[in-house]
Amino acid sequence: MTRVKNIFKLIACATALVVALVACERRPLEEASEFVEIKVKVNVQTVANVMVDVYNENIPLPDVNTDVMRVLVYDPSSQKLLTQSFISGKTIDEEGNQVLSGTLNISYGNYDFLVYNFDTPVTQVSGETSETDILAYTGEIPPAQKYRYSGMTKADSDPSSLLELDMRYEPDHLLVAREHNLRVSPHESVVVIETEARTVVDSYYLQIHVEGMQYASSAMAVISGLSPSNHIGLDERTFDPSVAVAFDLSKSTDPRLESENKDVLCSIFNTFGKIPDIKSDLIVTFNVIDIAGNLQQFQTSLDKVFLTEDAIERHWLLIDETWVIENPLPDEPRGGGFQPTVDDWEEEHGEIVL
Repeated sequence: MTRVKNIFKLIACATALVVALVACERRPLEEASEFVEIKVKVNVQTVANVMVDVYNENIPLPDVNTDVMRVLVYDPSSQKLLTQSFISGKTIDEEGNQVLSGTLNISYGNYDFLVYNFDTPVTQVSGETSETDILAYTGEIPPAQKYRYSGMTKADSDPSSLLELDMRYEPDHLLVAREHNLRVSPHESVVVIETEARTVVDSYYLQIHVEGMQYASSAMAVISGLSPSNHIGLDERTFDPSVAVAFDLSKSTDPRLESENKDVLCSIFNTFGKIPDIKSDLIVTFNVIDIAGNLQQFQTSLDKVFLTEDAIERHWLLIDETWVIENPLPDEPRGGGFQPTVDDWEEEHGEIVL
């Protein structure tokens, strides 16, 4: 009896083994990938005075190209920085946009992504460890440069009010992309995240009609009442306190002017933006060093100019005034002083004792 039971057990084990071999398939052990590829399209097609609505093509345009971008990854709950990477793979898409790409080594979960171009010599970024605190700004112009833009020297006993302004450098175009609470699921192949970067900086065209351009040696402008920075994680411009930006002006002409004289001083300048509804503080000061080395200055309000359709739609600040640059050289003298003349010879007779 015992022998019969053993035979049945052997038959049952053999049958189970055959079934197991038929039903199972051997597969290699695989782990979920932790690599994520990110592709950032740099969209600058709508930037006024750079790609569209260029008023004057005869002056230099701001550069918006980039070769490297910084990728910051934040915890959506705490908004604290988890990791970061730099991407520099560059291609051009079918629409002519730059596309930068690279990989991140992150596990699955929910994340906030913040990307910006890292090759801006003037625009600075601080507070990177917090998504709410990260700030883009520019530094203050040093005293020597500030004296130059104000048209004053240290020897001046009556300092200009321009010296009291918080005068900053123009920002470079900062191209920023944001993705909030993005889910990265467990994956065995590389996940691709595609996003789009746009600038947080405005480019304005400034122009004033002038007479006496031939007397100008160099020219510059200072505009006050502008935003000093941008919380790029929140896409919020700061407004208090306001700052001024200073920049050089170019000599050019405007064929659109109705007058016979079409000379203008103009420039394209960058700013974090005009502060909404600001009054009386929105001033532009033009300084010219004339051919005699003297300062000539013209100041006007931009309150009404910023309300024009040209300013709102195209970022053109066209000042409807004419600045007359005075001739710094005195008129030619018409008499007085030593004026040598040549008279006829006169004969004189006498003796010379040797």
